[in-house]
Amino acid sequence: MTTSRNDAITIAAVGDFMLERRPAPADIEAVRPLFEGADLVVANVDTVLSEQGTPVPKWANLNGPRAIGADLKAMGIHAVAMANNHTMDFRAEGMLDTCRAYDEVGLRHAGSGANLAAACAPAIVDIRGQRVAILSMASTLPPESAAGPNWPGIAPIRVRYAFVIDESLMAEQPGTGAEVRTWLDERDLARARADVASARESADVVLVVLHWGVPAPWRAPSHAILQDYQRPLAHALIDAGADAVIGNHAHELHGVELYQGRPIAYCLGNFWIDTIALYPWMGKESIVVRLMVGADGPPEAEVMPVFLDEAGVPRPDPKARATSVLNRLSRELGAGIEEREGRFRVRAR
Repeated sequence: MTTSRNDAITIAAVGDFMLERRPAPADIEAVRPLFEGADLVVANVDTVLSEQGTPVPKWANLNGPRAIGADLKAMGIHAVAMANNHTMDFRAEGMLDTCRAYDEVGLRHAGSGANLAAACAPAIVDIRGQRVAILSMASTLPPESAAGPNWPGIAPIRVRYAFVIDESLMAEQPGTGAEVRTWLDERDLARARADVASARESADVVLVVLHWGVPAPWRAPSHAILQDYQRPLAHALIDAGADAVIGNHAHELHGVELYQGRPIAYCLGNFWIDTIALYPWMGKESIVVRLMVGADGPPEAEVMPVFLDEAGVPRPDPKARATSVLNRLSRELGAGIEEREGRFRVRAR
């Protein structure tokens, strides 16, 4: 499959949606310009769009009206990544009904299904003769959420972990948090690599959307923002054939990296959180990542900074606060944001 740079397509990716009520029509129209010029817009939606199913015992169960699917379509969203820690909040019934809600309005979706094969299958979108494969995977796995050979769920990338205790520091400062070491389940990693390689064989562009990482309230202040497993996982997926890796879940911006020239955004932050007043710790700086993809080299990546208002609705940010955050967090990853003529491009340092 080959394409010239002149026929390059633009893919936009946005961060977490948490919509528990239908958005106002005026807000939908205000968001549409953020996607102007994009051939394909991919979003992560953290909300079950169904009244079916019973809640799984967990910290938070999120659901909203099925009609939100039509609202997402009206915003300009084309595809939804469903492998996240809320898709199975209302068990298989809620997840499968959400899939139907997306199907009814023509939204492609990936990352969940009636069994592991369905959950791991890519969503395929054809754009001007180019075939784009979108895979969605999650390391955030509440009880009963991981799909299996014969049971429904989301595409899992399991992470193993251990605790390291500094005995001398604990004696000096009782209550000090233990360091958490993480590493990937090798079987899930091998399956994920195979899924990417398979998609690569038949697609011009392969995009992987990952739900991973730890939000700030659950991360000890002395610990690294990125967990041990995240960079190895992103690198492995690009080595397997992914053109870009897009991360979500932490509800705050994390850094960007270029690996083999291909972009990795570790967390895009929040995009639309209609209950943001309940979560004062959530970041309001966010980005729309735009990937310009052709055949002659890796995708070119740029970001559009946005800032969530008090109602959790994304607005253009003339102060470009997100770019300052990204430059600080990306420095140790060897990347940064370069501004030129009002555009913010991801560049290696």
